[in-house]
Formats: sequence, structure tokens, C-alpha cells
Amino acid sequence: MSNEPFAFRPSGSVEFEQLEPAAVAREMNAPVEDPLDTDALSINFGRRKDHKPTATERMLSGTAIDWLVAFAPATRPKALCERFPHVANRLARDWANVERSTLDLRVLTADDRWGTAGYPAQVQIELLRVLSHLTDAKP
Repeated sequence: MSNEPFAFRPSGSVEFEQLEPAAVAREMNAPVEDPLDTDALSINFGRRKDHKPTATERMLSGTAIDWLVAFAPATRPKALCERFPHVANRLARDWANVERSTLDLRVLTADDRWGTAGYPAQVQIELLRVLSHLTDAKP
């Protein structure tokens, strides 16, 4: 390993949008037209958009852990729980209500919001597997 410093190699130009601090502050403090967050992927889903999630909302609840363990080891939605614990918490909370859970999973798997990448492939596969499990288990 060499102690020589790395040579600077410019990778090209980076464009920045020129903003005025006062304009940004006004925009951040502007009232929200739709105060409730209706984005199914959001940690604030169903709450005011300016709600700050607590630490417990950013990790798995006890109910979600029980829900996760109830799946067979090969079918557990581990990536979902690691990357989007707020979604797993909501699914686990409503799991007894098959109709609501099915609707939530369909909304999450058919992420048709404009301009977003949606879920990573592994999480998407897990959501589809959970939806399949739920619909197969329906009486």
C-alpha cells in the first residue's frame, strides 16, 4: 500500500440549481395543500405530512416480529422488515383483517406513483409472496 496521495481526476462537471435561502425558507414553511400523507410507502401514511416519526416507528414492533416469525423461514419478508420497518409494522398490525391487508398489499405491489422507483426488486418479490400467501389462505 502506498502512502502517496491519490491524484485528482475530474469526472466532469456538476450542475447545481441556484437557490435563494429566503425562497427556500418560504417554501419549507408554506402550508401544505393536502395535509394528510396518502403515500403508501411513507412512514407518515395516514398522518399529517409534517409528522416526525419517533424512533419506535423506525424499527419493528413486537407485533411485526411475531408476524415475521409466523412465516416459514424461506418465505419470511426479511428485506421488507430491514429496509421498510414502518410498512411491515402496518401490515402486521392489520394482518387479522384479511380484506384490508389484501388491499394494502395490492397498493404496495402496484406502486403506480409517478416519478418514483418503487421498491427494490427483493422487497417487491417478498411483497408479492406475502400477498400470494394471504390470498391462498383466504377461506
